[in-house]
Amino acid sequence: MLLALSDAELVGQARVGNVEAFGELVRRHHVTLYRSALRIVRSTADAEDVTQSAWLQAYRHVAEFRGGASVRTWLVAIVRNHALDHQRAARRRLRREGEDLQTAQNQDSCASRLPSPEDVVLLDERRAHLREAIQTLPCRLRDALRLWQSGRHSYAEMAVLNEVAIGTMKARVWEARQHVTRVCER
Repeated sequence: MLLALSDAELVGQARVGNVEAFGELVRRHHVTLYRSALRIVRSTADAEDVTQSAWLQAYRHVAEFRGGASVRTWLVAIVRNHALDHQRAARRRLRREGEDLQTAQNQDSCASRLPSPEDVVLLDERRAHLREAIQTLPCRLRDALRLWQSGRHSYAEMAVLNEVAIGTMKARVWEARQHVTRVCER
């Protein structure tokens, strides 16, 4: 039944609380939004995060859709804004880290403050091991962990996004963290 509805009709259904209608919008436009995010952030993990947060915002504000543009245009604008915000935040983090490094170098002019090549290799290996551990998670746990790691969503928002109870979302995050910790300790 939902397949026969237009995007605008699905938005109308979602406005009155029809979660399946919103789910159909996600099914129709997720790939487009993900690709739009990926073009801006250029990282698959970041594009996933940006797309998830854009869907959450669209869900929260579906009642505000005015219909002046197509639903697809509205959704792409949301994901574009999230991706650009993500890029700005990443630049600010890099700038702060650079300032922190400069401060540390000024406080101790000794070159020993800089990481050794061995330290860099060890850190890269740890990161790769962590990525592998996350990839071994079942999809539902991996998605919960990525949302939690982004730090942009409350458990309530994460639960709405995954269409589960808050307690279920907390349990998934806990289980994912425990699994990753166990795998990384080996």
